[in-house]
Amino acid sequence: MKHYVWLVALLCTSILATSAQTPAPDPGYKLLQERNVIVNRNFYLFTLLEHLPEVNKLLVKDTGVQRCNNIYRTKLQSSHHPIDMQLDDVTIARFNSCFAQMLQQHPREMGTLLQHMRRSGFFQLYAADPDSTLLMKAWQDAAHGVNYILNAYTTNKGFRYPKIDSASFYVESPAYQQALTELSASVARNTSSDILFFQSPLALAIGMLVLNKHDECARYLPLEETNSAAYTKAKSVNWDKYTYSALLIPGAGPDNKDAISDAGKNRCRIGADMYHDGKAPFIIVSGGHVHPFGTPYAEAIEMKKYMVNELKVPADAIIVEPHARHTTTNIRNAVRIAWKSCMPLQKRMLCVSDALQLYYVASPVFSKRCQEELGYLPGADIQQADLNFLSFMPDLKSLQANSLDPLDP
Repeated sequence: MKHYVWLVALLCTSILATSAQTPAPDPGYKLLQERNVIVNRNFYLFTLLEHLPEVNKLLVKDTGVQRCNNIYRTKLQSSHHPIDMQLDDVTIARFNSCFAQMLQQHPREMGTLLQHMRRSGFFQLYAADPDSTLLMKAWQDAAHGVNYILNAYTTNKGFRYPKIDSASFYVESPAYQQALTELSASVARNTSSDILFFQSPLALAIGMLVLNKHDECARYLPLEETNSAAYTKAKSVNWDKYTYSALLIPGAGPDNKDAISDAGKNRCRIGADMYHDGKAPFIIVSGGHVHPFGTPYAEAIEMKKYMVNELKVPADAIIVEPHARHTTTNIRNAVRIAWKSCMPLQKRMLCVSDALQLYYVASPVFSKRCQEELGYLPGADIQQADLNFLSFMPDLKSLQANSLDPLDP
């Protein structure tokens, strides 16, 4: 019995030691910079695999990876159709095996990769998983994200939000098909012998987003610069004075060519009144280039202009979140900003809007949609106390990058 107790104690000590060594997401973490910002936003794992020298060397030398490299070089030379460049199930499984073997044989180098992954927060949904599981899930997400883009912008099908995310051209037209052929040929010309197999499909996917003018996820970055005055102010706030850390105002895109809708202005007025009443030190205005399709206006940017110029809210009290494309990501992205700007996450956040949208946020329908599209609920313990506002607790799972939503991952 004593031996059993000693064994359990040893096991618990080992688990605690391992847990203590697992890095938490770090708001001060500096991202490695890929030349293409869209890659960094959607596929940070690929950025790490390319830009961490020791890890990259392991991949270049690995025989399993070399086999994949040869297969995809042959594909690129024999076909100029993006669908043919999708990462198939066999390749995905083979690379999982390569990862597992490298983790076992090269713990130091792979440990560096895992440190970056965990500190970045981009893989937060898998934070509690063992290293091997984290790697497997992150790779599968990235592979499926590349496949999503290649399929969606070739066929114009499979979009989560087809009205705002679809291809900018008629995909069956000879001109568009010719553009895809030329893009594939360009990728093939720039594929050298030292290119890793996933880099060619990745380059093709990013090229297709740019071709369709869907670089929304890369605009206004880094947000630390876009919101520099507010982020600086946040460092000196006495948070004990406030009930809430921030007021979130989701955008409401116009159905015409106006920069801001009447509904958006109304939400701003409600939020401005609550700010002037001292409910929170900051307002987060949230919304990207959404409605109508191809609009040059970002909801968040236009809401800030309106609040500063018309409602006399100080500019350094307003934080723009210019990427969200749905209510689910309005809340998710606001949590990301709260974390990055070092707001206290133990405080509740307030969502300010019209009664109809808040009724939706407080409903089981919204919770179900979050689970289906994000895999979690970005705001926990939602409480509605008024027709025009409700509060929630931020959840750090919101840091997870969503590769199946490339315009706002």
